[in-house]
Amino acid sequence: MIGIVGGSGDFGQGLAARLRAHGHDVVIGSRTPRDDFVANAECCELSDLVFLSIPAGSVEAMGRELGPHLSGKIAVSVATAVAFKDGRPMAETGPVSIAELLALEVPGARVVSGFHTVSSKGLADPNTILREDVLLCGDDDLAKAEVARLAELVVDGRAVDAGPLYVSRWLETLTVVLLNVNRRYKAHTGIRITEL
Repeated sequence: MIGIVGGSGDFGQGLAARLRAHGHDVVIGSRTPRDDFVANAECCELSDLVFLSIPAGSVEAMGRELGPHLSGKIAVSVATAVAFKDGRPMAETGPVSIAELLALEVPGARVVSGFHTVSSKGLADPNTILREDVLLCGDDDLAKAEVARLAELVVDGRAVDAGPLYVSRWLETLTVVLLNVNRRYKAHTGIRITEL
């Protein structure tokens, strides 16, 4: 079972639909459970792999709250370091990445960082073919391989291993670059790694 915590937005809904289209069972967690969502803790308990589709500012608190339910499981951090200043996207980075903060809060989880460059709007539109790669970081090679397998179902590209978890410090800021490109060209761009 695949869980998506914070799955009510474009990213979570789009990811769930695409994974379900490939035969995966997906459960969506929310702070306010309803007919199609369960509580976040239950979502984690039911799942072997959990995408944390939550704002960057909530990662530490959510990690503390869900830590016991994520122990031993793959936790995929998709949060970015984006902040808006005067309506423009900027990167707000700290001494460690958002994914590293999650790993510190949930030491028992197998944290993988990725999907930062995949457009939420493109993901949510079932008619959009995502002709891009997914960059992944993490210290657990088996966990990265499992997330890579899912990523290659979601995009019409590849999963690219970008290195250990600390590389997420720079990966999380790539979203800002794409948002500025998208704004200029009125597009939903992605990243493609060439010559591999």
